[in-house]
Amino acid sequence: MSDLQNFAAGYDPAILALFLVFVYYSLVTLIRRTSPSNHVSVPSYSVPAGVSPAVAAWLLERNHLPRAMAAALVNMAAKGYLKIEQSNDLFSALQLESGSAAPLEPEEHALAYRLFRNYDTFDFDDATPQLADAIKAFRTAMLNTTYMSVSTAWSVPAWIVSFCAVGFVLIRESSDFLDHTTNSSGRVIGTVVALTFGCFTVALRTLGGPIEKLAGRLPGSTAPRRPWTGADNKPVTFLLASFLGVGLLSIMTTPSAGIITGAFMLVNIAFFHAIQGPTSAGAEVLNRLNDYKKYLAAVDAGPISHINSPEHPPAQLTEKSAYAIAFHLDLGWGEQFVSSIADVIECAEVFKTPSDNSGSS
Repeated sequence: MSDLQNFAAGYDPAILALFLVFVYYSLVTLIRRTSPSNHVSVPSYSVPAGVSPAVAAWLLERNHLPRAMAAALVNMAAKGYLKIEQSNDLFSALQLESGSAAPLEPEEHALAYRLFRNYDTFDFDDATPQLADAIKAFRTAMLNTTYMSVSTAWSVPAWIVSFCAVGFVLIRESSDFLDHTTNSSGRVIGTVVALTFGCFTVALRTLGGPIEKLAGRLPGSTAPRRPWTGADNKPVTFLLASFLGVGLLSIMTTPSAGIITGAFMLVNIAFFHAIQGPTSAGAEVLNRLNDYKKYLAAVDAGPISHINSPEHPPAQLTEKSAYAIAFHLDLGWGEQFVSSIADVIECAEVFKTPSDNSGSS
């Protein structure tokens, strides 16, 4: 108890602020996820009209983009617009000369225009400005469906409290450090905080894939065993980098200040997507999507997961393959595809870089 008191000594306002931020986010999440519904859930044999695999994934994952983009690419491949190639954990999209016989969805067209603007191949190996542009256009197309209410207004009060509390902690404990160094050290601390926040964000959003692979190796698991690749090491690397950032803050200030700052980062990142919610129209579509998901899970999930090897793309991709990825039902190749491109997509979105006109991939 004395150790806890020593840790909290002088930080009472910041710890109280952390508690209030956590409670606020919890209440907002509960309110936004609790909505009256008269929908009676029964398995449906067809997907809701006009809801593409990408939109389905986007709604089910509450504005999270990697799975939605993966579902869009697989659906584009099913239409004959592109071919997905794989070399270990590196995935590439090759635009086919024959073009697509079926029309592309708005979000698919946004990806096609930006990924293949100057070249007919795009490699998901680096978070390039070109990929950042594609993500921005893809998100805009998603928001144009009016199915998701993405408002940062709910987060603003928590951000203000968090900013003030972290500022109080860092300024209070970094004074001695700044007194013995140059004035630019304040910018160093700010840079460490920003990079640590970014690494935290990418790690938390992409750790699911590696964790699922490890779970698939536990006794009694029925999920196919997917090979561990370099893409699975990246989320762990980002997590370690975020721990290093907290460690550097602790050295520049105090261990207590570093841990408290890290806790504020963790709470804000973890709740940001949790508080996103569908509009009334989106909630209706989401109910019908869950009905179709039940049918697909019962009939096709097992064969789709186990027939296709995670080490190379299926010989034929279909629209049903895209929906299986959207619903997190393809635990074989589909999940390997999602987890392999997720870190690149998250990096391009979190660590945004200025757009260029070269279009290089």
